[in-house]
Amino acid sequence: MCEMLAVSSPDFINISELLAWARNLEELGVAGYGWGMAWVDEMGLHRYRSLYGLRNDPYADDALRAVKTRRTFIHLRRPSLMTTQSPLNAQPYCDPLRTYAFAHNGFLSRHKAYRQEFAGQLEGTSDSEVGYYYWLQQMQQGRTITEALIDTHQHLEGRANFMALTSQGRLAVYAGNEENPCYLFRIASMQLVTTSLHSLDDYVFEVIFPQATSIEPIPYAKAMEIS
Repeated sequence: MCEMLAVSSPDFINISELLAWARNLEELGVAGYGWGMAWVDEMGLHRYRSLYGLRNDPYADDALRAVKTRRTFIHLRRPSLMTTQSPLNAQPYCDPLRTYAFAHNGFLSRHKAYRQEFAGQLEGTSDSEVGYYYWLQQMQQGRTITEALIDTHQHLEGRANFMALTSQGRLAVYAGNEENPCYLFRIASMQLVTTSLHSLDDYVFEVIFPQATSIEPIPYAKAMEIS
């Protein structure tokens, strides 16, 4: 039941504007069980994550007030299994060198088949973290960012919307959750992708992004980079 938002802009964006949208996505999407974001600036790739929901996070405003970026994604968590609530299961996931960040919405039905393969790396208990390490493995083996996202869903199966960001600023999304379609759209000079509040209509644009233009659903099983 997670919701996600990705933003690409030719100009630096103050993060406060994006968090206002994200708070509405969290509330209307019945998330609020942890949240996080990844972004890039001239210093590289950064991550913030919290066990609190965004609306209840007492540290987010102070920690992120000065953040400005041109590429970012936000993940708002509602776990498939409520027993997986833990700081270690908050997303996005990120490698120690801050090269790649990754987040998932849905449930990867074959995560148990791959869990032992990544047992030495896993910190938490979620299916999403197994998906992250599978995707990271594909990236390290030379797959493109979009190829690796597609391959991850094909092998772990289930429902999967993904967002991924590299330290070079490459931002990619994958739409593979028919219960929560993804939409590509524009607001002024920004290009955005949002999940749809698990609502198979245009409600997300009526109440959160009424200024959106050029709205297009991302086809199922399609991966794309956002420029």
